[in-house]
Amino acid sequence: MIKLISLDLDGTLLDPRGRVTAASKAAIAKARDAGVRVVINTGRDCHEAAWFAKEAGCDTLNASAGGALVSDGKQTLRRWDVPVEAARRALELVLGWEGMDLLVFAGEQSLVSTAYKKYLERYYPFPAFHAHVVATDDPIGYMEAHSLPLTKLHGELDPARYPIEELRAIDGVFLTTSSDHDFELVAAGVDKGRALALIAALYGIPLEECAAVGDSANDLGALRAAGLPIAMGNAPANVKAAAARIAPSNGEEGAAWAILSCLE
Repeated sequence: MIKLISLDLDGTLLDPRGRVTAASKAAIAKARDAGVRVVINTGRDCHEAAWFAKEAGCDTLNASAGGALVSDGKQTLRRWDVPVEAARRALELVLGWEGMDLLVFAGEQSLVSTAYKKYLERYYPFPAFHAHVVATDDPIGYMEAHSLPLTKLHGELDPARYPIEELRAIDGVFLTTSSDHDFELVAAGVDKGRALALIAALYGIPLEECAAVGDSANDLGALRAAGLPIAMGNAPANVKAAAARIAPSNGEEGAAWAILSCLE
């Protein structure tokens, strides 16, 4: 019997326009009425995770930053940061890559360049993000001045143009992706599965009684950890191969289908 459902956001709970549909909200409400915990487990920052958890009607415990941060919606309960030397090497490396849009997760703070912030203000219409993001063209200096760690790096890029393997070779980091045009870097050993394990333990629920729903490579940790892994119809083949069930796509109410299928 499933007692906890872990939901990714982009490509999963959110439809192609970035919204939580009425059908998904109804499915979440039905699950919670049946005593099932429903939590957000996303690559986005902790502020967006908390906002979407409230918007969708989920439980307040959530995981963000690709599993690097677990929060109760108000404060951080656990955070796994990139080791200091590895963080410095990774930042120096990617900041030397011309033309790359970079999002730096520095603890509970998000940093972007001034140019990228202007772009996001136009094309990324999520107030919970913009209310907390800081624009700086010297993220290393800003982090040092404010004693901030590196929790996650997210870069938008064409993988063929940049030496991604140099990032992967840095000791103490784990590299994954949420699409075919980005990378996500967190500390070694960190993924959504580790975050799911902590949330499940906090609720006293065995992982065998958890379901995880996702669509990207960065969801594989959660899919492998959960007793019931569910991939979205819009997921790539390697993600679908890790799943026990395939839901419809996020444009076809796949999240609602996945949630309701856990109640049968």
